[in-house]
Amino acid sequence: MKTSQIKTFLSVVRNGSVAAAARELNRSRTTVSTVLASLEDELGVELFERSGNQLHLTSIGQSILTDCRRFDQVAGQIQARCQHHLSGAESVLRIARDDAIPEDVWRDILRRLKQRFPQTSLSIYLAPPRELPSLVRNQSVDVAYGLMPELMNEGYQWFRELADVRMLTVAAPEHPLSQLKRVTQDDLISHTEITIAYMQDSVLVADSPETANYLAFTQYELIRDAVMDGAGWADLPLPLIAEALRKEQLKTIHHRSARWWKVFSALESEQAQGGAVVGWLADELEAYLETMA
Repeated sequence: MKTSQIKTFLSVVRNGSVAAAARELNRSRTTVSTVLASLEDELGVELFERSGNQLHLTSIGQSILTDCRRFDQVAGQIQARCQHHLSGAESVLRIARDDAIPEDVWRDILRRLKQRFPQTSLSIYLAPPRELPSLVRNQSVDVAYGLMPELMNEGYQWFRELADVRMLTVAAPEHPLSQLKRVTQDDLISHTEITIAYMQDSVLVADSPETANYLAFTQYELIRDAVMDGAGWADLPLPLIAEALRKEQLKTIHHRSARWWKVFSALESEQAQGGAVVGWLADELEAYLETMA
């Protein structure tokens, strides 16, 4: 039994005649009749009752209709998976990332990724930037994206810098630091800093706080919200806070180092290097970040 025979059978069922099925399949009526007859011969049953130019399913034809539809669906899935493999696309991809890029941007990129690579299964893990390299190194994930520390290409990981991301030192508009015409380092130290926290040797630590008076969270988004609530000041990536700045929910303070840059990077495991999906995803992230430069 061939998939072409099942497709022909289903087309005749949908259209009710050989002529209509031939038009749908872009085949001659003779070809469609021959394929249908060969299927009936192979199965040893008549699938249709003929009434002039119209065909009606026999009882056995009706009873195998659902199975034939499943057969056609499975055949299509097999063909799609084989084409997916031949294209060089990964079948399964495990991704770790930070939240320097807004969630709605990630959702849009992943939606388009699944449209382009429908057979690729994805698992995505959100982690602080400093935890990303170890996740790749320990083979917990295949690739990581974020504002992770600068790394050298070593061992079986490949480090790729995608774009420079502007970091801004911000506070809520009503925060005391936002009211100052010039903010000194002493001013910063005298107010609560909100910074990134991460796991180091199974201990939760804060990432290089400027002061002993700090709050630390594992996500930039949580830091942003705390700053907007007036809990303190923070260094945050522009892509994440651009909307809040536009709405005047955040304000860049007047400090000499309030505008600086970090590198948004991809770290790929040996297995992920050269993959079609990994390459496409890196290009999309790079293109988005270029719009935020």
